[in-house]
Amino acid sequence: MKNSFKIAGLALLTFAFTSCLKDDITLDPDKSTNVIEFKNPGSFLSPSGSKYSMYTKAFDLAPENDYPITVSYSGADVAPEDITVTLGIDTPAIAQYNEEQETEYELIPTTLYTLPATVVIPKGQRTAVVALKIKSANFDFSKAYVLPIQIKSVSSGIISGNFGTILLNLNAKNKYDGVYTVTGKMTDFVNPAFVGLYSTGRVLEYTLETISATQCVVVDYEYYGSPITPFWTGTGVSGFGSFAPVVEFDPATDKIVAVTNYFGQPAPANTRSAKLNPAGVNLYNPTAKTISISYWMIQPSAVAAPPSIRTAWEEVWKFEHSR
Repeated sequence: MKNSFKIAGLALLTFAFTSCLKDDITLDPDKSTNVIEFKNPGSFLSPSGSKYSMYTKAFDLAPENDYPITVSYSGADVAPEDITVTLGIDTPAIAQYNEEQETEYELIPTTLYTLPATVVIPKGQRTAVVALKIKSANFDFSKAYVLPIQIKSVSSGIISGNFGTILLNLNAKNKYDGVYTVTGKMTDFVNPAFVGLYSTGRVLEYTLETISATQCVVVDYEYYGSPITPFWTGTGVSGFGSFAPVVEFDPATDKIVAVTNYFGQPAPANTRSAKLNPAGVNLYNPTAKTISISYWMIQPSAVAAPPSIRTAWEEVWKFEHSR
């Protein structure tokens, strides 16, 4: 499965393709030459040694999402006349990014988006909005889609050498996706000193990241930055290797119908698997935005006698904010 942990982030990620600094850059904006470019959509992080910039954004699953992209007449002046900007797809930019960053992005099918052929920056204005539409409900979650939009030509003016192409890595999130604070109880039957971090007064935060229309994998970004289940050993923070819950919901009822291990059922490295405790409360409450969940880590290599329950969790995950 291609996913955010292998390639750089799940939900909608945006990359701005930049080349060597070719634009007329000066410290005095009144003396700068205007260029036509895609406007920076937000804060970004440039990979080490890269000429690319990374943006992050996530969209809910929907038959169609409006995703406005701004084209800017950047510099000291406003547009001296109506400027028609012709847009196109820069497919080679994906290959360049994949080679540089060792990623596996692929071109999104044309059936999953609608992109206008042109947009006009009006005379006297500085920007125009491209009405991009994304059909995220039809996404294949095993794919790492990218839409490389390029300013192909302009009726007048200069195309930016820095932001003339943007790579939009398009992913979708289900309604359970987000960042949650965790409270509850963890019991380890092999080592009773192992307890949940919340039992020590520490804040435990899980990020649920969409991997299908009905499933999310639990990721810890506070301590490990990956799918793993952290805990308190009695003397410090540790984590169960090759174990991270994948929670499956029934969207019609919001009930949790299964919990499995992201690394396999069981994980080859240590026989760990995950299983829902059917006696527990396993439900998403859309009003309170909480998830009540009770599940086990099964590990025959540590607990030989069936059902080989190594660790049990009874928790409430409270939604804090979107990714």
